[in-house]
Amino acid sequence: MTGNRNVISFPDNLNIKLSGIDSMRLHEHGQAIFVHLTFNEYLNSIESSFLINQILEKGMLDFQLTDFMFNKVKGFHGPFKSNLLNDSDYQLIDNHEFFNSLTKIILKERKNTPNISDDLKEALMTKIKLISKKETEFFVLKKELSNEPKKFEHEWTHALTEYYEFLILDYSSNNIFSLLLAYD
Repeated sequence: MTGNRNVISFPDNLNIKLSGIDSMRLHEHGQAIFVHLTFNEYLNSIESSFLINQILEKGMLDFQLTDFMFNKVKGFHGPFKSNLLNDSDYQLIDNHEFFNSLTKIILKERKNTPNISDDLKEALMTKIKLISKKETEFFVLKKELSNEPKKFEHEWTHALTEYYEFLILDYSSNNIFSLLLAYD
């Protein structure tokens, strides 16, 4: 995590609000989901590791996700158990690495899966560019799905073949976006 956001490391009351969830169907086996979080406090005065831990502890990204379902459910963070995640699972990446990773994921050839259309790719990238302002930090969840059926973290894990999560901390507009890419 970064140490450059440490003016106020532990605010007394970090008021996080879920401001919206938007999804975009990429094709019949993939989707992109945007989770929008807002704060009363100024993000640039709070250390990013503390922000991420608060988001996880307050369950702001607790949900079950399958091809046809995105439900807010306590204790589940997509294909992972919420209590097994913390800020150290998120790695800070720069703008260039974020967009390179995103492009690789979107353009990846998948067996029995259609490619994303040029129109959808352009719409997705336009939306992401709109929410990634000049004062933005990017984090990627560095946790992978298990390929072994007995090691699934919970019963919904088996519904996904790939799962990617990025946090976009937008200090210029005081918002955090979670971008989820899921494939079944």
